Amino acid sequence: MSDAPITLSWTVHPLVENWRKSVLLGLFLVLLLLIIYLGFQLIYVAVLSAIFLIGSLYKYFLPFHHRFEADKLVITSCCYKLERPWETFRSFYTDANGVLLSPFARPTRLENFRGVYIRFGKHPPEEIINFITSKIKD
Repeated sequence: MSDAPITLSWTVHPLVENWRKSVLLGLFLVLLLLIIYLGFQLIYVAVLSAIFLIGSLYKYFLPFHHRFEADKLVITSCCYKLERPWETFRSFYTDANGVLLSPFARPTRLENFRGVYIRFGKHPPEEIINFITSKIKD
């Protein structure tokens, strides 16, 4: 057996981790909503726009809790829970911010829709990659 731990867990919250980007995003959203309000002169259009804009960026605004267990991957957030057994994934690809777990053995365009992207956050990437390598044999 490998020396990978039985479980591994961490939390990723880009809003808090990237505060400079968060300030710029906040200023941009306020400016955009102000322009929408001034353009339509209707408060409910601006509120509806805010709901759609902030809702579409939920992965940036909400913290996500990642937990790697011996038999499955669990990702939870507010009103969201994803559980997948490790057998679901057949390959993975690493980039600077995280790992894409793919259900396909070879690269395909469907990976972005069927795969699961795991962000590193503040957690050491080597530990995450070692755990994934012990579970998914390329």
